[in-house]
Amino acid sequence: MRLASSAITIAVLVLGFAAIAQQVGPGGTQPSPAPSPAPGTPASPNQPQVDESALRYFASQGDTRRVNAEIARLRALYPNWTPPSDLSQLSSGPAVAVDPIIERLWNLYKEDRIAEVRAAIAERQSTDPNWKPPEELTTALNSVEARRRLTNASDSSQWRTVLTVATENPNLLTCVNVDVLWRVAEAFAKTDQANRARDVYTYLLTNCGNPGERLATLQKALTVLPETQVADLLQFERKTGEAPDNFDSIREELARRRVERASNDDKTTASAEDLAVVERLIRNSNEPGPVLVLAWYNYHHGNPARALELFKTALDRNGGNKAAEGYAMSLRALERIAEAEAFAYDWRDKAPENMKVYLDVATALLTQDPPPRLEPRVVSRIVPVVTSQRFPDGAQALGWYSYNTSQFATARDWFRQALNWRAEDEPSAYGLALSTQRLNDKAGFNAIVAQWRNRSERIADLADGTTPVRPGQPRVPQAQTTQPAPVQAETPRVVVERSTAVEVEPRVRTTTATGSTSGRRNCIMTRSADGMAPDAALTLGWCLMEANRPMEAVNAFDQAIRRGSARTREEAAYGKSLAYLRKNLTSEAAVAAAQAPQTGQRRVELGASILAQRALAAYRDGRYVETILALSERARIVPEQNDLMLIRGWSYFKLGRHKDAEKVFRAVQRTGYSEEASVGLNAVLEASIPNRQ
Repeated sequence: MRLASSAITIAVLVLGFAAIAQQVGPGGTQPSPAPSPAPGTPASPNQPQVDESALRYFASQGDTRRVNAEIARLRALYPNWTPPSDLSQLSSGPAVAVDPIIERLWNLYKEDRIAEVRAAIAERQSTDPNWKPPEELTTALNSVEARRRLTNASDSSQWRTVLTVATENPNLLTCVNVDVLWRVAEAFAKTDQANRARDVYTYLLTNCGNPGERLATLQKALTVLPETQVADLLQFERKTGEAPDNFDSIREELARRRVERASNDDKTTASAEDLAVVERLIRNSNEPGPVLVLAWYNYHHGNPARALELFKTALDRNGGNKAAEGYAMSLRALERIAEAEAFAYDWRDKAPENMKVYLDVATALLTQDPPPRLEPRVVSRIVPVVTSQRFPDGAQALGWYSYNTSQFATARDWFRQALNWRAEDEPSAYGLALSTQRLNDKAGFNAIVAQWRNRSERIADLADGTTPVRPGQPRVPQAQTTQPAPVQAETPRVVVERSTAVEVEPRVRTTTATGSTSGRRNCIMTRSADGMAPDAALTLGWCLMEANRPMEAVNAFDQAIRRGSARTREEAAYGKSLAYLRKNLTSEAAVAAAQAPQTGQRRVELGASILAQRALAAYRDGRYVETILALSERARIVPEQNDLMLIRGWSYFKLGRHKDAEKVFRAVQRTGYSEEASVGLNAVLEASIPNRQ
């Protein structure tokens, strides 16, 4: 029948489970039934009239499985019925005349030839309309056909049909039909009724005694239930008896899943117990799965060296594409970029993720600072991959590599190609402007400036001739008689033009948290720190500082602060403070400095820089009293440099404190800054002459 609503279906089905749970003991058999009357004895008032012909037939055939199934079916239909305590009574009772057609029908049923049973019944009724098959045979046929309908519906993912058939045939819902119960539980889960599915699994674990089926029940639950509900089902584990359970494999799988989730989220830390379980799984099997889980966990939690070892183990265990992806990414995180490129090249065509990793490490290889000496075969294998994938970052990287090796025409072509693939790529536009300028290509230079002047401050500065050569911006060696090949070019050196303005920022550090300078790289490339290992993010932050991109550096330093060791966090907080100082954000710089404890020297250094910047800001705004106060506070922690003494002198002068201004200017003059000090002294002298015409 078709139920009016799914709610009715579910309610009826759950009530059916409750009734069955009360009626059927573990394993689908009743506990210690009272002795039943001998065959042929009149039924007691409480004993229902039950057709036991099917049960008698299966017992006579020695078919224990069908005997148990028939007992379970009869008990579901007749709760007060008690099967004979001695099944031999069923086969050794008084002789009963058996209709040959009935015996044939039961034989066909036993052989699961249900369609032939139906055909034989129809044939007999066509010749004898008053003949009816035994009620038990009809019921048994209906049950078999219902089970087939339910199974077919389940295989076709028709979950509502599964629940409807189960509701209409509660006699199926016993431990004899464990597969049916599994399918019903899955149907509940697939129709967003996880609690109902849990109830089915609870019934199975409470009432069904086969250890293999009980373990399989939890394995089924793992595929459809929330893990918390699966963990709750572990309470039904039986540790005693003739066939105790062993649910350790379920506990191990739950631990593995928790570590796997944490392996994809650097903000989630797995427990030591769960990590130990995964380590044990790795030791006790040759499967790559647990190895990959622990490898990715280490990679995303700042331990690329351990991740590299584990990814190598996974590769040895045929871990495939994911193992290769992680191995290359770990090499890159360890700054072993040349190795990463060579390894990733062999795997690039295995999967889209492997291609992405190869392009990433190839780009990183080309943009290292200082530029590496690459063999021709390395560049020649990078170029066709970048071209076939139309990868703008790769084209940009080839552009910078060509620029750094004095191949300006080639660089210009690559930067143009990058812009063809990504029109709004400002770093490529900047590279194109530099290349056309070095080639004295005035038309090309003017065209790129006209297009980008209003969108790129550094391109506008380049056009106006106000761009100094900064760290991270390569300079070509001045004297070369021949054009070097990319793999043979001398490493270009960076020239830093020292400004005559007041220097308020300590010299940028380029060491990583471990003190290594080998990780520096050219950061004109646009890159993101998201997902980087802490030390790699720290290196990127310093690199961006050298490229004069302080706000991007802030993001990189934040990544290092979130995930790094105490030493890395200290270095990153220091760098973040300097980045904010670069943008005159003194309050933000002070906050950043407090994000991790700093050494005494750095506290003094940052404090002096912040006070100097505050003094300069106050001086620019005409707040001369605040300027003097900030300079005086700074002078208490570090000696005052000449440039700041000049600002102090001019502040006194603006406030009309000419004698104080004269003292400061003369002190500066004695240190050798005679020209700048003389300007101040002359101003004091002129201001001191009354009524000067």
